[in-house]
Amino acid sequence: MRRTRSTRSGMAVFAVTVTLALAFAGCRGGSSSSGSGGGGGKTKAGAPSPTTGFDGTTITLGAISPQTGLAQIIGMPLTNGNRVFFQGLNARGGIAGKYKVNLEVRDSQYNSNIAQQNYSDLRDKVVMLAQLLGTDITNAVLTPMRQDNMVASPASLDAEWVRNPNLLPVAAPYQIQAINGLSYYVDHGGAGKTVCMIREDSLYGAAGEAGVRYAQQHLNFKLGTIAKFGTAETDLTAQLQQVSSGCDAVFLVALPTASIPLFSKAASQNANIRWIGQAPTWVSLLASGATGAYMQQHYWLASQGPEWGDTSVPGMKQMLDDIAKYSPSQKPDIYFSFGYVQAFTVSKLLEKAVALGDLSRPGIMKALDQLGDVDTMGLAGIYHYGPPASRVPPRVSTIFAVDPAAATTGYLKSLATNMESDAARTFPFPK
Repeated sequence: MRRTRSTRSGMAVFAVTVTLALAFAGCRGGSSSSGSGGGGGKTKAGAPSPTTGFDGTTITLGAISPQTGLAQIIGMPLTNGNRVFFQGLNARGGIAGKYKVNLEVRDSQYNSNIAQQNYSDLRDKVVMLAQLLGTDITNAVLTPMRQDNMVASPASLDAEWVRNPNLLPVAAPYQIQAINGLSYYVDHGGAGKTVCMIREDSLYGAAGEAGVRYAQQHLNFKLGTIAKFGTAETDLTAQLQQVSSGCDAVFLVALPTASIPLFSKAASQNANIRWIGQAPTWVSLLASGATGAYMQQHYWLASQGPEWGDTSVPGMKQMLDDIAKYSPSQKPDIYFSFGYVQAFTVSKLLEKAVALGDLSRPGIMKALDQLGDVDTMGLAGIYHYGPPASRVPPRVSTIFAVDPAAATTGYLKSLATNMESDAARTFPFPK
């Protein structure tokens, strides 16, 4: 989970393999005319001309996502969310009611070298990437993406994505999750108390810490110990000991590979801590057994979107209707929801490109600069797109509690849906 600021990339969406036993476990340089989207442009009638990834009737999109190996627990439901949205959209007529979508998925196995091969395979077949999962993977393909004028939607959340002209980020960044999560804590008994932190020693962890430190400057709590751990560590016994005294609450920035054993140990010790976890700390296995009972009493999740099954939210109703038709075995899953919202946002970008009469790579980049507000129908807030310097992500988060009996909601119950704290409203995004 390593990033480089020089590429302005953000954190990977959480990579992890989980078992019931709690046992866890090169770039293409130049671009051809087709690779850079050649052949696009307006026809006399104003309809988009055939171009790379568009034959005049079907728009082909790519997804580079782990379908096997280390991160398949994330990649598979997230990609299914992409797929189900596009299946429903095609049934409703397709992009702009005219053009069907074909999704070409390549299995990165969460390996940067394989992802580079995936990109080389897809670059002359797609108009853009609807999903790109993994920070190292994104870094590995950003250079050819720039050369090819390729746009991709990263399956990750970080303020670092906001200003990248080749990326279509989705939902509120991790920094906002931290600020809103701690605002909720302060407003519900945490005022004046000491908040500590356990976080991965990576730029993903740094993003969470930036949110925590900003929140501390604007909210009434004391900042205590910040315990870090390496990206490959899964035994956080030492870090748990560091926060076991003198900390009323702990904000956690980790992946499930680390959070599952951490919470298992915290449950066995009955650690009297209010845990507030960033979105990637959660996996439904945490709701089972003694750990589930502990999580119900001590853990809040800072994420986004409504409670699963809340059909008063238009986006949730549409998503559940599509699931019933195209993937009836799909269980409640926050990663599926993210994939669905991601595909919805990609569809809005493509609709804009069609309206401008140009589905070429440069045409899609132009459409991104002119896209404006995308309202995700209550699933992930409103994102203002445009030229990179003017983009404004949503500032809303949902605070969830764990309910081990609520299988129909993915074991998560909303405490505050799409809340926007005063502190989150003032957070400055990178320039």
